[in-house]
Amino acid sequence: MPGKTITITGGSGLVGQILRPGLKAIHTVRVFDQYRGPVVDLLRHRFFATSTSPIALKGARRLKQVAKKIERSLMDTPLMPRRPDHILDLRSRLADRFRGSDVVIHLAGLPHPGFRGASAPDFQRINYDGSINVFEAAREAGVRKFVFASSAQVYRINNPVRVDQFPILESNHCPDLSEGQSHYGWLKLEFEKYMADHCAAGPMQGVALRLEMPGLRSTFVENMYISTSVENLLQGFLRAIDADMDSGFEAFNLADATVEPGIVDIQKFLAEKWPSVSNKTSGNECLLGVEKARRLLKYDPKPGGTYYDFFSVWD
Repeated sequence: MPGKTITITGGSGLVGQILRPGLKAIHTVRVFDQYRGPVVDLLRHRFFATSTSPIALKGARRLKQVAKKIERSLMDTPLMPRRPDHILDLRSRLADRFRGSDVVIHLAGLPHPGFRGASAPDFQRINYDGSINVFEAAREAGVRKFVFASSAQVYRINNPVRVDQFPILESNHCPDLSEGQSHYGWLKLEFEKYMADHCAAGPMQGVALRLEMPGLRSTFVENMYISTSVENLLQGFLRAIDADMDSGFEAFNLADATVEPGIVDIQKFLAEKWPSVSNKTSGNECLLGVEKARRLLKYDPKPGGTYYDFFSVWD
């Protein structure tokens, strides 16, 4: 079966850098990013960041800081020119860039709720208005599949207002701003709703993947120890690309299926921290449920994958 042509917005960012090698093995990949090319890829490659050696990880963290300084000094120079790839560009120009693509994977945006210096209007303009602009340009260009990097922050995963059951399903309560939700999490969900409304009549299908710790191992109680290996992250996107769904749009949790026992005993954690919530997990099952992705995307997460060191990649 021939590969597809895939355009990745934000393809030079963390998730884009993780996905691209695996996608390129099967598909033709186009990177849509203001800063892209060999120099950007070299500076953003996280050398030694998947090592388990404390010495190597110390080096990886130092290299990240050095690379960031070099990148800042090279921005907008001939070695690292600013490309005319902006998600808020004229829609007709975006459509021209997307034309010929079978799939657009939309990663571009402010990457997390605590992004330094970002205000509510920034999240609105970049993460919501920009996403709509990209989505509509993809439709205009005749793209058949739109895959959106959503987030488990739609549940306010670090401090949920309400958990209906464990594992957390896609149907779980998603808080709004009046319940203390961040603009980041709220706008992720609002754009999912926009996709659902505008994919209903076709012909473009939409998939939202609610990511949590993409490519990273969590040892943190703050996100309920939910991790996603590099291999499972890539598999989830590949399955979303290939899925032919009956509905025009679906949202899926994307994470590992289990938590390493050496990190935490999930049953003990739930008994101590969430005793009043219905527990339908067994063993060391991940608390972000992936059953819907298993059923509709044929997602088959494997244990024991590769993880980037959180402190070697995260800003």
